[in-house]
Amino acid sequence: MTEHLSTFLPELFNGFLINLWVAFLSVVIGLVFGLPLALIRDRLHWAEVPIRLSIRVMQAAPVYVIMFFLLNLLPAHVSILGWKIAATGLAALILSQAINMVAYMEENGLQALGHLHRGEIAQAVLFLPNVMRGFIVVVMSSGIGAAIGVSEAVGVTLRHAQRLPDLSDRVLLFLLVIAFFVSVFGTLNAILRRVMRRLAAAGRG
Repeated sequence: MTEHLSTFLPELFNGFLINLWVAFLSVVIGLVFGLPLALIRDRLHWAEVPIRLSIRVMQAAPVYVIMFFLLNLLPAHVSILGWKIAATGLAALILSQAINMVAYMEENGLQALGHLHRGEIAQAVLFLPNVMRGFIVVVMSSGIGAAIGVSEAVGVTLRHAQRLPDLSDRVLLFLLVIAFFVSVFGTLNAILRRVMRRLAAAGRG
């Protein structure tokens, strides 16, 4: 088990970087499309119903199903500056997460705009920690990419666990990964709660 960790830990770290990359791109796409929808919905009353219905559909669509649908819909290779990159699985994972992020950012953006209209600046600024919360959620949920062969942290863990002959070693490996995720997300959530408390205190002041 100890010898195995020397190869597993670097791969786990690289896989986790993919989780972060998926979350970052999904949140960026969510902001790019979600905030304009919030502005349109805020300014144009006739757009309220179609945008609200579209957001409900995005929220109701199962991310897992969308991922597999996109996996079969997207081309096998993506060409960037003449380089062919086999990124179908990764692209399907990012886009499936991004659809939900568009809805998330639209709803939170609309709430922030409402606070701004009422002069509630401190409440409107809470949009920023909500963006961070969305990022954390996507990092955690991007583990579904293991189902389509994306080498993110969960996929790396499952692949290495299959190579271990003993059940006890596999259990230890899973416990190690769980401890890693708990420490990372526990720290991020603690930071997020502290930021939100300070923003709330500034709003009361």
